[in-house]
Amino acid sequence: MLSYQHAFHAGNHADILKHLTLFFVLSSLNKKEKPYTYFDTHSASGLYDLLDNRSQKTGEAGQGISRLISSKLMISGSHSLLSDYLSLIDRYYSKNFYPGSPEIARVLSRRQDFLVLSELHPQEIENLRRNMLKTPFCQAACSQIQIHARNGFEMLKALTPPKTKRGAVLIDPSYEEISDYIDCAKTISAVNKKWTNGIIMLWYPLLAHRESEINQMLDDIQASARSVNPNIEICDLRLQVAAKDSHKEMSLKEYEESEKNPPRLYGSGMLVLNAPWHLEEEVNSCLEAISSCLSSTSQ
Repeated sequence: MLSYQHAFHAGNHADILKHLTLFFVLSSLNKKEKPYTYFDTHSASGLYDLLDNRSQKTGEAGQGISRLISSKLMISGSHSLLSDYLSLIDRYYSKNFYPGSPEIARVLSRRQDFLVLSELHPQEIENLRRNMLKTPFCQAACSQIQIHARNGFEMLKALTPPKTKRGAVLIDPSYEEISDYIDCAKTISAVNKKWTNGIIMLWYPLLAHRESEINQMLDDIQASARSVNPNIEICDLRLQVAAKDSHKEMSLKEYEESEKNPPRLYGSGMLVLNAPWHLEEEVNSCLEAISSCLSSTSQ
């Protein structure tokens, strides 16, 4: 949806789950020298200023990544994955920025890898193009980057399977349109059938009023994937930071004007097809600590 701007929500609990999972997946791909291709269907601007008015209005980063960064010495000691993720994020956070998924992929990828990014919002794609040219946070040789002003679902179906064979996809639409739930299921099913070894990551919101749509989407994706490969490794990771009945559906304007800022999401999930070895075990171990840290911020 072209009205959606992720700057209002950068660094919130949903980003933490999404980017921790992405960090694990790309780190896993990096264990082999062979190149891979990373697709990002809804890239947004890729880098966010946490002092921006939009971030300050919602305060979601303060209840998310700020809380986690301030607690990292206490919670990350026994979680090497969480510690490594926070070390990367802290490079940006110390300068009042938060990296989106394209920036995290750019930093983690190697010279031989390919990044294919898609964004439709006219301002966001201009920001993305500028941000992908910046180098202060990226010391290593960067991968080859393509940026498409194109519907992310269409881009993914058209460009998969990639020439590299190895690779991963992150799909995270705004879900402000009911059609997003249907488009996610149809796109993932189509892509998985022709790129059977591609790692497909789908972020989804936990919304009380959309529970039936969410469950139908997840059921359809998993049924289709298992029809292609009955033994496919599928992980469904969830980070819940508030009770389901604490969620109240409201517009962003209502949220900004609310004194208590009730959660617009009570959590979120990541469905991963062809999940790398130990993904579920490692991420869930971190999520226990993260949930304990973040859930006390819910109002």
